[in-house]
Amino acid sequence: MCYIIALDLDGTLLSSENKITKYTKEIIQLLIKKNFYFVFASGRHYIDVMKIRDSLKIKTFMITSNGAKIYNLDNELIFSDNLEEDISSTLCRIEYADKEIITQIYQNDKWYINNNKIDNKFCPALSSLQYQYFYPDSLNFNNISKIFFTSKNFQKLYILERKITNLYSNKVHINFSVPGCLEIVSGNTSKGHGLKLISNLLGISLNNFIAFGDGMNDQDMLAIVGKAYIMKNADSRLKNALPHIEIIESNNNDGVARCLNKVFIKNNKNIL
Repeated sequence: MCYIIALDLDGTLLSSENKITKYTKEIIQLLIKKNFYFVFASGRHYIDVMKIRDSLKIKTFMITSNGAKIYNLDNELIFSDNLEEDISSTLCRIEYADKEIITQIYQNDKWYINNNKIDNKFCPALSSLQYQYFYPDSLNFNNISKIFFTSKNFQKLYILERKITNLYSNKVHINFSVPGCLEIVSGNTSKGHGLKLISNLLGISLNNFIAFGDGMNDQDMLAIVGKAYIMKNADSRLKNALPHIEIIESNNNDGVARCLNKVFIKNNKNIL
């Protein structure tokens, strides 16, 4: 039987130090040799996902920007869906002046943030890209794959989530990747949609997909696969939304690798 393993990155495959441990690398590379397919499914920009994949020296499918850009094993773009320009224009302005909220944009190969002089430590920790400042009156709003808002004031982000939902309903897909990061992509876009596309491409049922995640942006992906796992460190809302899904060790305790070893390696008497 052929298995496809879909992995969220931050809070799931990556440790809190933004790294993949040696043990996790060994498990993934061993399963690649056994002809397993891997899918990296992340809210990150595709350049960042590509660098993580290349650090493992393997080929993977890549669902990036929460599904707005999807790449095959040969690094070819097989799906792209950007936000509508009028929606992008509104979202880039909606909290631009709020000094407690950072507005961030992925547009083609660029990463933009609003020019607020506030604590911005959240940004560089999650990307190798260098952000630039944007000004709504001079920004071209086409080809924007994702807009996201980060803040230490979670309540403001919850209010913003309701505001955007009321404005655009099913025209956007809106989720928290972590409690302090609210992410918006096209309504036709999600990690789950990406897995369906890859399933059709390979001709392999979603019942043969195994997925791991920790954030609300993983919910639809975890809900449609044959077997899913939620990290111990996951958002409590995700655990509550999917109470039937097994919870495994945290990302800081090699949760993904330990689970894969137990299910696919140890049971076959082939322990690393």
